[in-house]
Amino acid sequence: MRFRDSKGFNRIFSRLIAAVAILATVFVVSTSGAVISKNAGHHCDDQDHCPICTLVLQCQQNIKTIGSGLIIAAVAALVFTVMATAAVKYEYQSVQTTLVSQKVRLDS
Repeated sequence: MRFRDSKGFNRIFSRLIAAVAILATVFVVSTSGAVISKNAGHHCDDQDHCPICTLVLQCQQNIKTIGSGLIIAAVAALVFTVMATAAVKYEYQSVQTTLVSQKVRLDS
C-alpha cells in the first residue's frame, strides 16, 4: 500500500491514535464507574486484605487521575486559545516616523 504524501498519512495516523486514546479513556472511566456503583454497598472488616476494597480504591484512583488530567488539558487549551486570539488581534504600529510614512514628496 503506497500513500501519495506522508503528511496525509501522518494526519490519519495521529487521528487514529487520538481516537484510540479517547475510546480507552471512556472505557476506563465507564468500567471504573460501573465497578464502584456495583460494589457501593460492600462492607467488610479487613480492608487491608479485601480484594473488593482494593479494586474499588483503584477504580476511584483511576477516575481521580483522569479527572485531574482533563482539568490540566482544559486549562492548557484555554491558555492556548487566549494567546492565539491575542496574537491574531495584534496590530503592528511603527514607532518611527519617516518621510515615506508621512507621504512627503521629494522633488528636486
